Amino acid sequence: MNMSPTPATDPFLSLSDVTAGYGNTTVIHDVDIEVREGEIACLIGPNGSGKSTLMKSIYGFADVFEGTVTFDGTDVTQRSPQESLASGMSYVLQDSSVFPDMSVHENMLMGGYIFDDDERAAARAEELYDEFPVLGDIRNQRAGTLSGGQRRLLELARALVVEPDLMMLDEPSIGLEPRFIDDVFERIEQLNELGTTILLVEQNAEKGLSVADRGFVLASGEIKFTGTGTELLNDEQVGRLYLGG
Repeated sequence: MNMSPTPATDPFLSLSDVTAGYGNTTVIHDVDIEVREGEIACLIGPNGSGKSTLMKSIYGFADVFEGTVTFDGTDVTQRSPQESLASGMSYVLQDSSVFPDMSVHENMLMGGYIFDDDERAAARAEELYDEFPVLGDIRNQRAGTLSGGQRRLLELARALVVEPDLMMLDEPSIGLEPRFIDDVFERIEQLNELGTTILLVEQNAEKGLSVADRGFVLASGEIKFTGTGTELLNDEQVGRLYLGG
């Protein structure tokens, strides 16, 4: 977690009065959040509260009906996912998104498809194998044969091929054994220390807030609590309602 003082600058990512959903269905209402550059921000809340929709409204997978999404000083409210990726965002979806019939290495190269330069993607993949040695060891293995933890690491590494300024992670610990959860969160903190701003949705609320500089509680499509990760972990009402305390 980035422990340096937060400078009084404009937020790196902000949602202002955002109402969003899909087609004729509204899922989140009047959402306001701000994430500063270099932070880890964590979004928690019950199932069905709209956490994934909030993430998708930033990236372009959901419809923003009202309000404004701003990223790095630019209004990105109506951007497509392709434009979001090209602008410096990566998004690791909740559902497994590896290509099972491709090798680990082929999956990694897919992370750099926007480069239009296979050599650049391959060079970046080699750098990431140094950071994720377990993936380097299995680079020729078919991705469909990987364990859940290995798949999660592959998705994380593949999202880093484009060297994003903002990485969004939807439920990084879902379905993983405890030892892999710790590994994934260590990687998240490591990426943050290297300068990547991170917004994550995490069902394991205590784990997510424990690494977060900033936390948000979403329930019934609305932000109910905002604070530092520590403040939310220590808040009796948040604990009773959302942390099982």
